[in-house]
Amino acid sequence: MKKIYIIGPVGSGKTTFSKKLSKKYNINRYELDKVSWDDDNGNIKRTDEEALKLFDEILENDSWIIEDVGRNKFKKGREQADIIYYIKLCRLKSYYRVTKRWLKQRLGVEAYNHPPTFKQLLYFISTVNSYYKNGKNKLKEMKEFQDKMIFLNNKKIKNILNK
Repeated sequence: MKKIYIIGPVGSGKTTFSKKLSKKYNINRYELDKVSWDDDNGNIKRTDEEALKLFDEILENDSWIIEDVGRNKFKKGREQADIIYYIKLCRLKSYYRVTKRWLKQRLGVEAYNHPPTFKQLLYFISTVNSYYKNGKNKLKEMKEFQDKMIFLNNKKIKNILNK
């Protein structure tokens, strides 16, 4: 049984990586954006209480793959994880991937969690900015998990998937 937590900025490839790991290990995967936001009712942000209740239900499973940007309110998942993958990606690559994803979603080539409006693109770009601006603080917060944390780049991700 495995409990895997994946952290990285918007556009880092968390979803793609988690889908492939889920298939490889036959473990259910969870996007914490879907825990934080109620897409069924118009993309409304859930209260922390609602989100944490859903999150606790995920943690009750014997195995899981969780992907997130590293929000503090979900720290309990990192505590319970057997392994934490931290995807490191340069900021420009994140901008490129966010914009490329938005264009694909806008053209109807790719499914989306949030409607691909121009406002949404600006939000994701600001999220990338915020993530990198606070990067050192995020790494400090993660220090307590260093014994089970593995830093990944694209090459290392491919190596894990090909093992």
